[in-house]
Formats: sequence, C-alpha cells, structure tokens
Amino acid sequence: MILESRASAFRVVGVVVNYNYERYVASAIRSLLEQTIPFDEIIVVDDGSTDSSRDVIAEFADRVTVISKENGGPLSAAFAALDATDCDYFYLLDADDVAEPDLLESLGDLLQSCPVKVQFQLRSMDETGTAIDSVFPSYRAGYDSASMIDDNGTLGFYVCAPTSGNVFWTDYLRFLRNRDLDERGAYDGVPAQVAPYFGDVVSVNQPLARYRVHAASKSSWGNPTVELMDRELTRYRSRWEQAESILRDKGMTPPRIESSAYVLERFLMKDALQGRRPTLRTGIRYAAAVSGSGYTLSQRVAFSLWAISLSIVPARISREMVEKRRSAAKRGRILAAVTRLARSR
Repeated sequence: MILESRASAFRVVGVVVNYNYERYVASAIRSLLEQTIPFDEIIVVDDGSTDSSRDVIAEFADRVTVISKENGGPLSAAFAALDATDCDYFYLLDADDVAEPDLLESLGDLLQSCPVKVQFQLRSMDETGTAIDSVFPSYRAGYDSASMIDDNGTLGFYVCAPTSGNVFWTDYLRFLRNRDLDERGAYDGVPAQVAPYFGDVVSVNQPLARYRVHAASKSSWGNPTVELMDRELTRYRSRWEQAESILRDKGMTPPRIESSAYVLERFLMKDALQGRRPTLRTGIRYAAAVSGSGYTLSQRVAFSLWAISLSIVPARISREMVEKRRSAAKRGRILAAVTRLARSR
C-alpha cells in the first residue's frame, strides 16, 4: 500500500458532472437523491453549459450543492467537486447516466475494507431510458489489483467500468489533484489507469448504474470511423504519458503499451473500416494479448475469434464485425455474432 491507510468510518459524496445535457441532468440528480441509503453529500457541477442546463439544475439547489464554472473539461469538473467536499469516498455520475436506487447500499460493506477504488457493472439504456440487453463489463473471480496491473501491460488498460461505474477514495484523487494532469481529460482515464498501483481495487459483478447510449455521447463509441480510431490512439497515448510520470515518480515501471491489445485492436479496426483486410499476424498478436488477460473465458474466446476472423472474412463483413464489436447493445453477444458472420462467407 503506497498511500496511508484510512479509518473504517467513511462518508460518501455523490457528484453529477454536466455539460450541455439539459435533457438528462435532472434524472441523474434525482437518482442520487433517491438512494435507499442516502449520500452524505451531493454536488452538481455544471462545466460551462451553453444550453438550459443551469436552469434545470437550479430546481435542485435546495437539496444539493451547485457549482457553476467555466468549461474546463471532465477532470476539471471532478476536481472542482473534490475541492468542495471533505467526504472519504467520491462517486461521480455522468449527467446522461443514472444510479440505481441501491447503489450506495450495495457498496457499503465493500467500502468498509478501505479500497482505493470500487468498480461495478453498468446496464445500458437508450435515449429514452429503456433498458438495452447489455450489462458490462464482466469481472472474473479473483480479479485483483495485481491482475489489473498485468492487464495494463497486455490489454493496455485493465477491465474497468466507464465513469459512472467507479467509486474512488478521495485522498487518492487529491494526490492526483496535485499532479500535472490534463484536466480536459476523462475522469475514467488516468485516475482509473493507475489506481491498482496504489492499493486494492474491488470489482462487483452487479449493475448499480445505467449507462445511456445516445447520439450526443462524447465518446461516439458506437459509431466507429478511421478518424475516431486515430483520436482514440492519440488520447490513449497521452493518458499513458501522464500515467507513466506518476508511476516513475513512485519508483514503478510503467507498461509498454504499443504492443497492447488496445493499440492492436485500433489497427485492426482501421484496416476493416477502410475496406482493407487486416493482416492475420496482427489478429494473432491481438489474440495472444487477450488470451492471458483478466477477461472472462467466454470474452477471451469471443474477442480472439473476432480479431482473427477479420483477416479471413470479406471486407464488407469485416466492417460489419467492427460495428458489432463497438455496439453497446451487443457487447454480450460478440461470440454469436462472430460465428454467424463467419458462416455467412
């Protein structure tokens, strides 16, 4: 354990970070207010919205702490809330997502063990809030910080939930607050990447929040393009540059990420999206990286088959396979999709 131990008693703050999500932010705030066990504090940060978000948020001003700031990016908004609280644990909910009513109740005993982070599953929903048949990510039994550090080297990022699926120890975030991080970067970027190096990270195979899939999502995950792949690689490398600085200062050896599954996967996708057949060698390298990872057995098989199949099936089908791989609605059915597409040759 690199950071100091915490006392067993703890307080939890729930935080909503909003930027131009006037349509969704009220639902996010209500989901934190309507917990079976209430948060000790709720903070809503508006990161310089230009729509009517602030008018919507103002309706809750008598029940939550509201922070309005100039636009500075997701991490800057998280740090603004961090500076305004003295709670022990910090849960950040994206304004287009919602927390399940039993989120805090389900995590209480786990937080007593004083982890650096608890991560849990998310259930997908569409723009209207209707559930989609997708729960992610899946954590294998015994998936601990040592396994996550190994996965940083092979996968390029351990099996981790997006922003709304994480609760962090606030002193750990304050440690990062004093680092030279890109505050326009993602809250689930560097803070999540290096957490396993600083103590226990606990994974929960239970969906405790809902992740909204919609066209306005900044990630554009479900709409892959070559340009998006290039942006993802640029962002990924930038995050690891920041993470490497933190790890080297602590006497730790950062992973070598250029041969990671994350990078290889983007190369595979770029080829398929451009109508080129990816090389079998790249697919095999990707499968080798995935095979020793913290993914579940079914995921390792599915992702390996997916990567190798890209170099075998016709270009039209390769592109379709990339789109299915990136679909939030079909994350749990990739193996079936690979089998069906391979048979359609």
